[in-house]
Parts: sequence; C-alpha cells; structure tokens
Amino acid sequence: MLTRILIVCSVLLSLVGCVSQPSAQTATAADERPVELNVASSDMSVYRYNGRLYVIGDEATKASFVAHKHLPYTQTTLGGGPNGETVIYEVKKKDAAYTENLVQEFNDIAWMLESNDTFTAWKYQGRIFVIGDATMNEKFSSHKHLPYTKTLLGAGPHGETVIFQVDKKNPELAATLEQAYLNR
Repeated sequence: MLTRILIVCSVLLSLVGCVSQPSAQTATAADERPVELNVASSDMSVYRYNGRLYVIGDEATKASFVAHKHLPYTQTTLGGGPNGETVIYEVKKKDAAYTENLVQEFNDIAWMLESNDTFTAWKYQGRIFVIGDATMNEKFSSHKHLPYTKTLLGAGPHGETVIFQVDKKNPELAATLEQAYLNR
C-alpha cells in the first residue's frame, strides 16, 4: 500500500514539474522577428510576424514596428491574407482614407500560392486563379487578367472563388487544371 502511495505521489510531482517548465515554443515566439515580405509596392510594407500579416505605410511606424513589434492603432481583417492569415493594417487617427488606401493596395497584390508542373495558383482580390500555361502565367503576373475562364464558386480552401484558365486551342486544359487543383 505504501508503495502505491509513493508511486502516485512521484507521478503527481513529475507532472507538476512538467507544467512549471517554460516550453521551447514560448521562448522562440518571444525571439521571433518581423519578416518583411517582398511586395511590388513603394507605398507600403508587409511584414509576417506571429502568424499574421502587418501592412504599414508610414516609414516612422515601420521603424517602430520592427523595433517594438507593435502598432499603436490598427484595423484587423480576419482571414484576409493570401493563406487565410489575419491581416493587421496601420491606422492614422487623423486620416480616415489612409487605411482604406492600404487595404485597397494590399488587395491589389497578386500572391503566388502554389506552383508545380501542372499549374500555378495565384490569389488576387480574394479569388484564386489557376493557370496551366507558362505564357499565360507570365501575362497574368503583369496584367492580372485571364481572357477565358471557368469559375467555381466557393471551391477554394477558405471558400474562395476559384477561376481556371480556359484555352480555346486546348479544350481539356480547364478540366485538367480543375482536377489537379481540387485533388492536390
């Protein structure tokens, strides 16, 4: 009986010891630094930090954010990032249009989500574009437009509309892209 009590006590003490130990994940989260993403914009910077995207337009705010990892005034969009991340926009209290411009400029970025031998998937203005032709992919990256498409509403991983390239010279392309994208 005494041995059972000692075993139970030692198990309980070992569990308490595990709970009081700081985890390695907590230590690395505090050491994490904001990483600036390469976006083709001179008016704003986008940082990935702590699983979120931060959109900043002011140089002084940018320097403060990198140093302190905090923005004083923000507007948050849950799931607004290219992979469903939360997006946090800088707000200027005396300029209501400032944040609206940052949101519009952020939404005008075409984000490459995935690229493989069959297709390239882009996220642009809340929609996913799936392209299977290298020439059309190059044109899309510049102009953000596909001339002929097939659209599936709500077929994206977060309920986005998915738009597939259609090629009149290759009628099977849209079906091939649809099957490859949806069955990945």
